Amino acid sequence: MKNNRSKLERKLDEVNHTMELIRTIVPVIILVVQLIILTKI
Repeated sequence: MKNNRSKLERKLDEVNHTMELIRTIVPVIILVVQLIILTKI
């Protein structure tokens, strides 16, 4: 059981890092898109 738990924890860790990266990148992309839209108006 302990072995399964550590596998699960490792999987969650990987997903957590990915989600953190997405949370960092998405707002920057949104900001850039908003700036492009504003310059076109």
